[in-house]
Amino acid sequence: MLLGDERLGTTPDYGGLAELSQRVHRVEYLMDPRGGGHSEPSLDCPEIKAAGPDLVALRMRDPRHLNVLRAAVQKCHDRLVAAGIDLSAYDIAATAADLHDLRVALGITEWNGQAFGPSSEVAFEEARLYPDGLRTLTIDSPTLLEPNGVASGPAALDLAIARLGTDCAATTTCATRAPNLTSMIDRAIADLDGKPRTFDVDGTVQAILLDHPIRVVVDGTGLLRFIRAKLGEEYPDGKAVVATVLRVLDGTLGANDQAVVQLSSDIGDCLGMIPLCDRENFGTLLSLGCGDTLSDASRATLERDIAGRKPYADLFQPGPLAAQCDAWGVKPAVALAPEPLAGGTPLLVLRGVFDPFSATPEQIDAAAGGEVSVHLVEVPNRSYDVLGPSECVRAIRNAWVDAPTAPPADTSCLSAIPSLDFGP
Repeated sequence: MLLGDERLGTTPDYGGLAELSQRVHRVEYLMDPRGGGHSEPSLDCPEIKAAGPDLVALRMRDPRHLNVLRAAVQKCHDRLVAAGIDLSAYDIAATAADLHDLRVALGITEWNGQAFGPSSEVAFEEARLYPDGLRTLTIDSPTLLEPNGVASGPAALDLAIARLGTDCAATTTCATRAPNLTSMIDRAIADLDGKPRTFDVDGTVQAILLDHPIRVVVDGTGLLRFIRAKLGEEYPDGKAVVATVLRVLDGTLGANDQAVVQLSSDIGDCLGMIPLCDRENFGTLLSLGCGDTLSDASRATLERDIAGRKPYADLFQPGPLAAQCDAWGVKPAVALAPEPLAGGTPLLVLRGVFDPFSATPEQIDAAAGGEVSVHLVEVPNRSYDVLGPSECVRAIRNAWVDAPTAPPADTSCLSAIPSLDFGP
């Protein structure tokens, strides 16, 4: 069993992968991506992480915010280039070629591929370029080549919020506290976007290390980032979203509220922008992202789905980190051919219904283009990384890998996954 790089731009959770072989009943091969994990040289950018306290004190659309981030990106760029590192050598096609070379070096004729999140872009490219080496491909929380992760973001976030609102309306306690939750979220975002609030946060690890409170500006974008982060957790935190929205609307949001504390502790514009901020490798992320090509179709999709909403434009058009590609010095590579999605390789796509980071079911179906070998399973009451917390989903994957010529035969265990907790 091949597990490609766990998350592009993120250091893999090696401890969490320790039992993978037993779970899949196959030999596991884990490849760290270029620039991340144990790979050398590392493209990690502590300069960007260190800029966090300065960034949270400014609105994302404030030109000063972009200047602070650009200075950090430039500093990391200059350090790595001075060390002789070619930052353009870390793109999707090169990483897919690394997977192919690894398989050949190991003497393996054919293996089963598994990828997670943004690493699915590499897996799709491997399937396109080297289909003979793949027996099956399993994708958890997919990012497509077309539309890419940026272009699919607004629709994925809107779908997650809409589904949260539906579940809230079906839960008596939540419906009582937050009738029409989606409308309340829109109002709270608009409220903060028109009148941002500033807090001084003390007592966090970051504030203690800095020996002073961290000033944080919470605007509509900040609330949207918090909501996306909460919905993107393995166990979506509907309770936190509802509580925060209510406090914004009644004017009681304070420095000790979860949204404010988490925003104050952010590193390099990560919270709600990138799924997992605890092990982020910004250099690898920049080389991959800046080397990606946003097609004309993706640009049109992005413009349509943002629909003039400024907080969404802050996050996705193109987003603060993506706006630094000129400072990073990596130009877009030749556009990757996105079709067919898996090159005819049997493909199982797993996606949580509340996932605000992954391609939507509609986008996946469109990218599949009618390929009969592509099977999508949406996992109820879960979000990003559905394989991580669920024995049920792992059992579905294992059974399908054993017999990949048809859709998963038995998904009945999904109905037993507990519903979201909206609190009292």
